[in-house]
Amino acid sequence: MTREEYNALYEKYLSGNCTSEEREAIENYQDSIDLDSHHWIKDQMGEQELVKETIHSELLNSIARQKRRQIHRIRTWYAAAAVILLILSSGLYFNNLKKKTTVIAKTESPRFKNDVLPGDNRAILTLDDGSQINLDDAQNGVLASEDNTDIRKIGSGQLEYSASVKLIETVKYNTLSTPMGGQYQLSLPDGSRVWLNSGSSIRFPTAFIGKERIIELKGEAFFDIRENKKMPFIVRTNNSMDIRVLGTQFNVMAYDDEKNINTTLLEGSVQILKESGTAFLEPGQAAILNKGTGKIKVAAADIEEAVAWKNGFFIFSNENIESIMRKVSRWYNVEVDYQGNLSNKDFVGTISRDKNISEILKMLELTGAVHFRIEGRRITVMP
Repeated sequence: MTREEYNALYEKYLSGNCTSEEREAIENYQDSIDLDSHHWIKDQMGEQELVKETIHSELLNSIARQKRRQIHRIRTWYAAAAVILLILSSGLYFNNLKKKTTVIAKTESPRFKNDVLPGDNRAILTLDDGSQINLDDAQNGVLASEDNTDIRKIGSGQLEYSASVKLIETVKYNTLSTPMGGQYQLSLPDGSRVWLNSGSSIRFPTAFIGKERIIELKGEAFFDIRENKKMPFIVRTNNSMDIRVLGTQFNVMAYDDEKNINTTLLEGSVQILKESGTAFLEPGQAAILNKGTGKIKVAAADIEEAVAWKNGFFIFSNENIESIMRKVSRWYNVEVDYQGNLSNKDFVGTISRDKNISEILKMLELTGAVHFRIEGRRITVMP
């Protein structure tokens, strides 16, 4: 091995980018370094040769540091598991890591042989005439034009509308729908932006004219609305509730299988309109509409948790396993079955949404309070 080859491999080793074969080679190389026949020099000025003991010592120290880091990571996981066991009586907890975490298992459990990939950018666009465009397969560029409105795919998972309002004769409506395991971004004709979560749809006009900008939402979406005091923006949910704004950022969760509709405000102001009452939100607050009673409750919001899906994470804050698995089932497009008593078990933690489902389930299993089995696209939850 020449000095140049050694240096390149040594730098890869320190940065953690070695393959398993390269890592084994450089770690084993400490026992077989032979500099006598290579005559490595520091530079081209004729300085004396590097001695074998110096390189050997440097390499040993580096390897020791790398192994200490690995041992520290392992000990951290065991320490977290020990803490989990200690606090099971007051609540269940799994490791709260906002950065991506890889869980390495020496042996793969038969329960996780059938893995499921995370969701991605997928959606169907339904035009006013009923025709549909599968956005997964569509190329970037103009997809369609409807009454002086151009519809463009501008990137992976991004759709944009641009309209010449003065030339609009008849308002037409489009619907953007994401399947289970899909998400998409939409730029509305007025420049407002919408992030659509999995299993959701938004129906909107191809141009905003008149006194209001009204769209209809099913599922969950994050809105960044362009301010227009003369034309309020209204989000109409599938439970006869209107969310009225001028220009603001907010998240609406209105899935059919959830008992509440949650509106969380990040910036600006929001008015919640319902036959049973009205509520106003300030930044950092959430309006919780109980679909059974029709009552609206305003409370302090967990902003990070509310928009976690948009930022690529699952965040659970004292959340039961049924609620967690509804989120998991939407993103991974799986069905969920339950066996045994799983009540009175709440979880707290953060996990990246770009992990395979097995990694999500394994991290939940670290609590010792819940276990899973994957069979195709069916997940069984057990105590």
